[in-house]
Amino acid sequence: MTEVPFKRNELLVSNEDGSVHRLLTFDLARDEAWLILVGKHARLALPYHAHYSELRTRFRLFALEQGDVAQKPSRLKLSAAEAQHADIAWTRIEPLINAPGIFLPSIRNQLLKQRSEDLKAQALDEAEARRQLTARAKTPDIEFPPLVTGTAKTLLKDLRSFWQGGQTQDALRGHFTNCAHGHAAGTALRGRRTKEDVRPFQRTQVDDENMRDVIETVYLKLNTDANLVDTRQALREKYYSYVDGNGRSYLKPEAEAPSYHQLYRFLHENYPMETVIRRRKGDKEFEQNHRSTEGSIQQKSHGVGHQYEFDATIVDVELVATKNRSLIVGKPTLYLIIDRESRMIVGWYLGFENPSYTPAMLAILSIGENKERLCAYLGIEYDPLDWPAHGILPLSFVADQGELVHKQARRITRSIRAMLTNVPGLRPEMKPLVECGFALLHRIIAPTTNGYAADAHNRARRALKNDKQSLILKELLSIIVKAIIVYNRTMQTDYPLNFQQVEDKVPPSPRELFRHGVQKRMGLLDIIDFDKVRSELLPQSDKTSISGDGLLFSRLYYGSDEVRRRGWLVEGRVKRKNLTVSYDYRLVDEVYVHAPGPSGERLALQLVGDSVKFQGMSFAEVARYFAEVDKLTAPSKQLKSQDTFEFNQHVAPINAYALKEMRKQAEGMSQNGRRKDLPEVRTEELRNERMETAKAFSANGGHAAAQMVESSDHEREQVPANLFPLSGTSRPDEAAPVGSNTADAAMDDAPVNSLVEQQPTDRSDASEQVMGLAETSLPSLVSSETSEESLPDDMPRTSNSEDDESPAEATPPGSDSQPLTLRERVAAIRRRQNTP
Repeated sequence: MTEVPFKRNELLVSNEDGSVHRLLTFDLARDEAWLILVGKHARLALPYHAHYSELRTRFRLFALEQGDVAQKPSRLKLSAAEAQHADIAWTRIEPLINAPGIFLPSIRNQLLKQRSEDLKAQALDEAEARRQLTARAKTPDIEFPPLVTGTAKTLLKDLRSFWQGGQTQDALRGHFTNCAHGHAAGTALRGRRTKEDVRPFQRTQVDDENMRDVIETVYLKLNTDANLVDTRQALREKYYSYVDGNGRSYLKPEAEAPSYHQLYRFLHENYPMETVIRRRKGDKEFEQNHRSTEGSIQQKSHGVGHQYEFDATIVDVELVATKNRSLIVGKPTLYLIIDRESRMIVGWYLGFENPSYTPAMLAILSIGENKERLCAYLGIEYDPLDWPAHGILPLSFVADQGELVHKQARRITRSIRAMLTNVPGLRPEMKPLVECGFALLHRIIAPTTNGYAADAHNRARRALKNDKQSLILKELLSIIVKAIIVYNRTMQTDYPLNFQQVEDKVPPSPRELFRHGVQKRMGLLDIIDFDKVRSELLPQSDKTSISGDGLLFSRLYYGSDEVRRRGWLVEGRVKRKNLTVSYDYRLVDEVYVHAPGPSGERLALQLVGDSVKFQGMSFAEVARYFAEVDKLTAPSKQLKSQDTFEFNQHVAPINAYALKEMRKQAEGMSQNGRRKDLPEVRTEELRNERMETAKAFSANGGHAAAQMVESSDHEREQVPANLFPLSGTSRPDEAAPVGSNTADAAMDDAPVNSLVEQQPTDRSDASEQVMGLAETSLPSLVSSETSEESLPDDMPRTSNSEDDESPAEATPPGSDSQPLTLRERVAAIRRRQNTP
């Protein structure tokens, strides 16, 4: 059987010049073929003969992208004019289509002339019949179809259209789209006159170029605010203005410049809408808000657990501090993870952490979090049917150019079998489910949540008053989790259920769709090893140090028995060392420290010491607490500097005076010479200190001590060292136990009359003892009183003026009104000794 490379009516492309030809008919037995040229340059083409066996070498099959001939699709419904034109042409050429020899020029000419004469005769007969019918009906306005006539030239034109158009009746329809002026520039005196009888501005090629230039430079600039009115104004200012004789510029009249409608029509005839939007607003804006939206995002999903969409937003709820609800903290961050196939929310994060890698990992970890314990913590009734996606990891996470672009995100692919797919920035339509999930959650919580404040309300000119900010982070988390449960239970009436889901009677709610999908994809999904993944994906930090108090991290101390057993705390007291820890941002109770070395061991540490008071709080709340503490102690540095400045001002003159006096009194003395009488000098200084202390704590507030007898330095006598012991040891003649100095101190600090009254047995011996005490100790006791009188005027004094004054007259001996002064007692004792 002979191979047929080309078939009837197929378009062939010439290998020589690339022209397009249509194969009209062929005869394999005679090796004949008839073709006709088609295209823009085939207006007068006629069929020509070729050998069919040569077609394979001379031609190839036509493809639309290779030629300049576009096959116009046949329209099912034609206009009335097109249908009438096609019917008349078909009636004219129908007998000629299959006529033998129609492709031969000599025979074709005879057939055309004969058909033209036949049509003329038929038209005359039809016209006479219509005239008679109209005369009998006496109705001159009867409408008849047009008479079918045609010259040989007209018939040849119809045949050419029939052959070039594919030898179908549709090829004979009128090509009315090729009418008028086509793409010729200008208006050619067209346009209706205005009410003022002014003809519209007549465009020329130059005017079109002017409009194109202004549209390109003004209207189609990226992120421009110029509209067509501004563009036309720029057009008139640039091309349709003139300068008068005085050098002033004026715009030409409205009728001498393109109108707004002419500019509008030129724009939309030469620039497609997509081009205008892309050039004015950018490709991302077009793809996000103006592109065509055919198809569905679920067509890219192979089932539940295939792709999880991932994104973050700010919750429109203002929270307050946990410890003090009068302080507004602000709006928290919310992460959502949604399964693309079932639209179920499978993970989340809520906290004050800014969108970053840390909350992203916590959101992933929430997939395997113990939901029963979580519900108990938040006060929510637990139902295992609400969590069909518990612990199920996806094959791919779909996120934007944000937190999952972080270098630490590589641990996701190492720890779990999941790829990361990052969509371009500012393209939310590529992850529409999670974007809509935010809106749906806000719609659930908005009517009943305290402190809800949408950004649209805050930006309004008269913002709504919001004074109900009262929720803490834990309370809002309970609301969000309950809203997620409600969302996952809600049926989605517009969800495109497949045949299997309809047959299995699966309700179109996210949790039921996920549960049904898991059964179909069992064996293809990974179950999370929560402890392993948690240790791998928790945020890590090396801003720690081990000291004797424990592991310091975020200003909190952690410890454990294992850390103590390994001796890290003892080593930390000698030299602090840094360790890497993994932590859960939501709870400060426990962190995991990575043991140094290649073992990779992780140890759990708990709060210790003063840090225990922060149990149950998040790291954000702890940071808030320390921020308040830092605010309270912020002035401490300035206050300390000021106090140090005042201290230095106080000490400087004292040091200067003391150094001046020392150099004056120690002139010519060596350092060893100044130390030779150290015991005696120290004893005297101690005695002075005790007398000063007695003056400060005396019953009369120091008044009695101020009245002591003054003596000059040359009248002082040397006091025995054992009279006032330094360490409290008793004198050898007393029986007081060693180390008891209570009696000695009382004796040294008591008034002399009390010392006399302690020896009632022998009055003469008591007088002698008191006399000796007065004679030996009086010069030293009054040395502190007399020393201030010798101070210069610029040296500050320590005694009050009232204590320096002596009483007008002494109290008589034996008076019980007040104790006698030392001076009065000494005088009384001496009088008794002189009395016979």
